[in-house]
Amino acid sequence: MVRGLPFALALLGLVVAALVGRAEGIEAKCSAGAIVGSKLWARLEAEQGMKELDLTHRLDSKGGRLGRKIAFRDSELRYVELLEDFCEDLPSALPLVRSEGEEPVWSVVGKGHPEEEALALDQFPQKQAKEEMKTVLGNFCFSVLDDHEDGIVGLLKQEDWAGERERQDFLDAFTALVLPKCQGVKADEKEL
Repeated sequence: MVRGLPFALALLGLVVAALVGRAEGIEAKCSAGAIVGSKLWARLEAEQGMKELDLTHRLDSKGGRLGRKIAFRDSELRYVELLEDFCEDLPSALPLVRSEGEEPVWSVVGKGHPEEEALALDQFPQKQAKEEMKTVLGNFCFSVLDDHEDGIVGLLKQEDWAGERERQDFLDAFTALVLPKCQGVKADEKEL
Protein backbone atom coordinates (compact mmCIF):
# COMPACT_ATOMS: atom_id res chain seq x y z
CA MET A 1 0.00 0.00 0.00
CA VAL A 2 2.83 2.41 0.88
CA ARG A 3 4.67 1.65 -2.37
CA GLY A 4 1.75 2.95 -4.47
CA LEU A 5 1.45 6.16 -2.44
CA PRO A 6 4.18 8.14 -4.31
CA PHE A 7 2.60 7.16 -7.62
CA ALA A 8 -0.85 8.25 -6.42
CA LEU A 9 0.54 11.56 -5.17
CA ALA A 10 2.35 12.15 -8.45
CA LEU A 11 -0.83 11.38 -10.38
CA LEU A 12 -2.83 13.73 -8.15
CA GLY A 13 -0.20 16.43 -8.72
CA LEU A 14 -0.48 16.02 -12.49
CA VAL A 15 -4.28 16.24 -12.37
CA VAL A 16 -4.15 19.40 -10.24
CA ALA A 17 -1.53 20.94 -12.55
CA ALA A 18 -3.67 20.14 -15.60
CA LEU A 19 -6.73 21.73 -14.01
CA VAL A 20 -4.79 24.83 -12.99
CA GLY A 21 -3.30 25.06 -16.50
CA ARG A 22 -6.79 24.84 -18.03
CA ALA A 23 -8.07 27.55 -15.71
CA GLU A 24 -5.09 29.83 -16.37
CA GLY A 25 -5.10 29.10 -20.10
CA ILE A 26 -3.51 32.07 -21.80
CA GLU A 27 -1.78 35.24 -20.73
CA ALA A 28 -3.42 38.53 -21.70
CA LYS A 29 -6.90 36.99 -22.07
CA CYS A 30 -8.53 40.34 -22.75
CA SER A 31 -6.47 41.15 -25.84
CA ALA A 32 -6.70 37.52 -27.04
CA GLY A 33 -10.48 37.71 -26.66
CA ALA A 34 -10.48 40.97 -28.61
CA ILE A 35 -8.70 39.23 -31.50
CA VAL A 36 -11.25 36.39 -31.46
CA GLY A 37 -14.12 38.91 -31.35
CA SER A 38 -12.59 40.96 -34.18
CA LYS A 39 -12.29 37.84 -36.32
CA LEU A 40 -15.95 37.00 -35.68
CA TRP A 41 -16.89 40.57 -36.63
CA ALA A 42 -14.91 40.22 -39.87
CA ARG A 43 -16.83 37.04 -40.65
CA LEU A 44 -20.13 38.80 -39.95
CA GLU A 45 -19.21 41.60 -42.34
CA ALA A 46 -18.19 39.12 -45.03
CA GLU A 47 -21.46 37.17 -44.86
CA GLN A 48 -23.22 36.78 -48.14
CA GLY A 49 -26.53 38.63 -48.25
CA MET A 50 -28.76 35.56 -48.33
CA LYS A 51 -32.23 36.68 -47.25
CA GLU A 52 -34.21 33.44 -47.02
CA LEU A 53 -33.54 29.77 -46.65
CA ASP A 54 -35.95 27.71 -48.74
CA LEU A 55 -37.09 24.59 -46.90
CA THR A 56 -39.87 23.73 -49.37
CA HIS A 57 -38.17 20.66 -50.81
CA ARG A 58 -40.88 18.09 -50.10
CA LEU A 59 -43.88 17.62 -52.35
CA ASP A 60 -47.40 16.63 -51.38
CA SER A 61 -49.47 14.09 -53.33
CA LYS A 62 -50.61 16.77 -55.81
CA GLY A 63 -47.12 18.10 -56.53
CA GLY A 64 -47.42 21.15 -54.28
CA ARG A 65 -44.44 22.12 -52.19
CA LEU A 66 -44.44 21.43 -48.47
CA GLY A 67 -42.34 23.28 -45.97
CA ARG A 68 -41.61 26.91 -45.38
CA LYS A 69 -39.09 29.63 -45.98
CA ILE A 70 -37.20 31.04 -43.02
CA ALA A 71 -34.96 34.04 -42.63
CA PHE A 72 -31.33 33.00 -43.18
CA ARG A 73 -30.17 34.94 -40.12
CA ASP A 74 -32.44 32.74 -37.95
CA SER A 75 -31.26 29.47 -39.49
CA GLU A 76 -28.81 27.09 -37.90
CA LEU A 77 -26.96 26.96 -41.23
CA ARG A 78 -25.83 30.57 -40.74
CA TYR A 79 -24.15 29.78 -37.43
CA VAL A 80 -22.57 26.61 -38.75
CA GLU A 81 -21.06 28.59 -41.65
CA LEU A 82 -19.93 31.45 -39.39
CA LEU A 83 -18.19 29.21 -36.87
CA GLU A 84 -16.92 26.49 -39.22
CA ASP A 85 -13.09 26.44 -39.23
CA PHE A 86 -13.24 29.68 -37.25
CA CYS A 87 -10.31 29.03 -34.91
CA GLU A 88 -8.12 27.63 -37.69
CA ASP A 89 -8.44 30.90 -39.63
CA LEU A 90 -7.29 33.28 -36.90
CA PRO A 91 -4.73 35.87 -37.98
CA SER A 92 -1.08 35.58 -36.97
CA ALA A 93 -0.88 37.20 -33.55
CA LEU A 94 1.65 37.21 -30.74
CA PRO A 95 1.64 38.38 -27.11
CA LEU A 96 3.98 41.35 -27.42
CA VAL A 97 5.45 43.44 -24.60
CA ARG A 98 5.47 47.06 -25.77
CA SER A 99 7.81 48.41 -23.07
CA GLU A 100 9.71 47.14 -20.04
CA GLY A 101 7.49 46.16 -17.12
CA GLU A 102 4.22 46.12 -19.08
CA GLU A 103 1.95 43.13 -19.49
CA PRO A 104 1.99 41.43 -22.89
CA VAL A 105 -0.80 42.32 -25.31
CA TRP A 106 -1.87 40.05 -28.15
CA SER A 107 -1.31 41.90 -31.42
CA VAL A 108 -1.79 40.97 -35.06
CA VAL A 109 1.54 40.71 -36.86
CA GLY A 110 2.33 40.44 -40.54
CA LYS A 111 1.57 42.47 -43.61
CA GLY A 112 0.69 46.07 -42.95
CA HIS A 113 1.76 46.06 -39.30
CA PRO A 114 5.45 47.16 -39.31
CA GLU A 115 5.64 48.14 -35.62
CA GLU A 116 4.27 44.80 -34.46
CA GLU A 117 6.46 42.94 -36.93
CA ALA A 118 9.60 44.59 -35.50
CA LEU A 119 8.54 43.73 -31.93
CA ALA A 120 7.71 40.17 -33.01
CA LEU A 121 11.14 39.66 -34.57
CA ASP A 122 12.77 40.94 -31.40
CA GLN A 123 10.65 38.95 -28.92
CA PHE A 124 9.99 35.81 -31.01
CA PRO A 125 13.04 35.32 -33.26
CA GLN A 126 12.38 31.61 -33.88
CA LYS A 127 9.60 30.43 -36.15
CA GLN A 128 8.83 27.58 -33.74
CA ALA A 129 7.93 30.06 -30.97
CA LYS A 130 5.59 31.93 -33.33
CA GLU A 131 3.89 28.67 -34.32
CA GLU A 132 3.52 27.75 -30.65
CA MET A 133 1.82 31.09 -29.92
CA LYS A 134 -0.54 30.57 -32.88
CA THR A 135 -1.46 27.21 -31.35
CA VAL A 136 -1.98 28.83 -27.93
CA LEU A 137 -4.31 31.44 -29.44
CA GLY A 138 -6.15 28.75 -31.41
CA ASN A 139 -6.62 26.66 -28.26
CA PHE A 140 -7.96 29.73 -26.45
CA CYS A 141 -10.38 30.32 -29.32
CA PHE A 142 -11.55 26.69 -29.20
CA SER A 143 -12.14 26.94 -25.45
CA VAL A 144 -14.12 30.19 -25.87
CA LEU A 145 -16.30 28.61 -28.56
CA ASP A 146 -16.70 25.41 -26.57
CA ASP A 147 -17.64 27.19 -23.34
CA HIS A 148 -19.85 29.89 -24.88
CA GLU A 149 -21.21 28.51 -28.16
CA ASP A 150 -24.87 28.82 -27.17
CA GLY A 151 -24.33 32.31 -25.81
CA ILE A 152 -22.48 33.41 -28.96
CA VAL A 153 -25.26 32.06 -31.18
CA GLY A 154 -27.80 33.84 -28.97
CA LEU A 155 -25.81 37.07 -29.27
CA LEU A 156 -25.72 36.74 -33.06
CA LYS A 157 -29.46 36.00 -33.21
CA GLN A 158 -30.39 38.94 -31.04
CA GLU A 159 -29.32 41.62 -33.55
CA ASP A 160 -28.46 42.08 -37.21
CA TRP A 161 -25.01 43.21 -36.11
CA ALA A 162 -23.43 43.82 -39.49
CA GLY A 163 -26.39 45.85 -40.69
CA GLU A 164 -27.49 47.83 -37.65
CA ARG A 165 -24.64 48.03 -35.21
CA GLU A 166 -21.13 49.28 -35.16
CA ARG A 167 -18.07 47.11 -34.67
CA GLN A 168 -17.32 48.34 -31.15
CA ASP A 169 -20.90 47.62 -29.98
CA PHE A 170 -20.51 44.03 -31.14
CA LEU A 171 -17.07 43.66 -29.55
CA ASP A 172 -18.38 45.07 -26.26
CA ALA A 173 -21.29 42.60 -26.25
CA PHE A 174 -18.98 39.70 -27.22
CA THR A 175 -16.50 40.58 -24.47
CA ALA A 176 -19.25 40.94 -21.86
CA LEU A 177 -20.44 37.46 -22.79
CA VAL A 178 -17.17 35.51 -22.97
CA LEU A 179 -14.79 37.55 -20.76
CA PRO A 180 -16.86 39.72 -18.40
CA LYS A 181 -13.75 40.76 -16.42
CA CYS A 182 -12.38 42.40 -19.56
CA GLN A 183 -15.21 44.81 -20.28
CA GLY A 184 -13.96 48.18 -21.45
CA VAL A 185 -10.81 46.82 -23.11
CA LYS A 186 -10.63 48.13 -26.67
CA ALA A 187 -9.97 45.69 -29.48
CA ASP A 188 -7.07 46.10 -31.84
CA GLU A 189 -8.35 48.42 -34.59
CA LYS A 190 -6.36 46.73 -37.33
CA GLU A 191 -8.13 44.80 -40.04
CA LEU A 192 -8.02 41.05 -39.74
